[in-house]
Amino acid sequence: MNRMMLVAGSLLALTGCAGNVDAPGAGGTDDADGFETAPGPLRAGDVIAYAAETSHPYAGGWKQAITSPGATFVRVHFNDFSLAKGDYVTVSSPDGAQSFRYEDRGPNGDGDVWAFAIDGETAIVELHSRTGGGHGFSIADIGHGTLALAPDPVTSGEATPHSVSLERRPGGGTPDIVCATEGREAIACHDLNAQQRPVARLSFVRDGGMYVCTGWLIAGKNRNTLITNNHCISTQTEATSVEARFGYQYMDCLRSTMATDQRFAGSTLLKTNSRTRTRSRGGLDYTLIQLSGDPQTTWGVLTPTTKAPSVGNLINFIQHPGGRPKEIGFWRDDAHTLRCQIDAIDQTYSGTLSGSQIGYSCDSEGGSSGSPIIDAGTGRAFGLHHLANVAWFSCRNGGTEMSAICADAGDLISCVNN
Repeated sequence: MNRMMLVAGSLLALTGCAGNVDAPGAGGTDDADGFETAPGPLRAGDVIAYAAETSHPYAGGWKQAITSPGATFVRVHFNDFSLAKGDYVTVSSPDGAQSFRYEDRGPNGDGDVWAFAIDGETAIVELHSRTGGGHGFSIADIGHGTLALAPDPVTSGEATPHSVSLERRPGGGTPDIVCATEGREAIACHDLNAQQRPVARLSFVRDGGMYVCTGWLIAGKNRNTLITNNHCISTQTEATSVEARFGYQYMDCLRSTMATDQRFAGSTLLKTNSRTRTRSRGGLDYTLIQLSGDPQTTWGVLTPTTKAPSVGNLINFIQHPGGRPKEIGFWRDDAHTLRCQIDAIDQTYSGTLSGSQIGYSCDSEGGSSGSPIIDAGTGRAFGLHHLANVAWFSCRNGGTEMSAICADAGDLISCVNN
């Protein structure tokens, strides 16, 4: 499906990014005066007030339907969550198809719990207790979804959902704008299990809104370390609101059957480096957090490398564009004749650390921020996606070279040199 090429300075400023037909700049460089966008995470909903609570202490069970009319999903936010030993709370869909369990003082032990998302406008909250005696909890606000996070069906040969040029979504969401033709596919179209399993869709709360980005488990000193962009997550409060959803993808290339996924809560903020460089700090746009539980055992890790990318390196760009099930940027066109590749190296895009950036031609979208840029030859991650439209009259994307992140993060991540 053909797309009209966009002019820099107009709709390009709105996109979460896309690019697929560019030739490398002279010598593998981009125009130093090129223009790029860091649109921020894709807005998926709003945080709205809600009032409900158990008695304190509670005497027994408690149940309530939390309904937010018109919501595409609901996330319940518990405050002062503290249950007696053996008691637990479930947050479920009305039909019971989705159900999540919370105990004690929640996954981070601090009584502040953002429950995982329930599709639709109603979540059933139930306290299961035999004898009572715990403090209970209150619900002061909830997440009201405005972006559909459930998978949309796709017909083979068509553009992916939301890939046409749309008006800016209410609340600051950015539409997908694909230049020329759509090259992305369901991840199941390629046998890249070790590369794709550590990649998760992130849902989180910031600045009164619900947002989505991409993140991935990275080899490091602390087990269950996840990396994403600073412009997605930059504070401890945002980190503890994270829902990391692994295995959210189709099992087949035709996108007919969904795989079984697994969700983990965000925990400790380990380190962050800002999108924009100020004096001698920042400009790498990354954040490292630790997840609760043990996702690493099941989903594995990607290994970062300090190996310098070169122009023409083929890449695999694994992502959750628009918050949808996992996709891959492998081809730059729907005819599958042009591979995604590195087009520029050692760049300095606006506000970034000097010489720390790579440019590449490959479709992406709001929600793709934080995705790994993987060397197709080695399976190592040598870039972290974060920018769009980094060259004039181009839909080229930009990422931070992992060599720069490795140097800044120190022993928090385990980098190799091949």
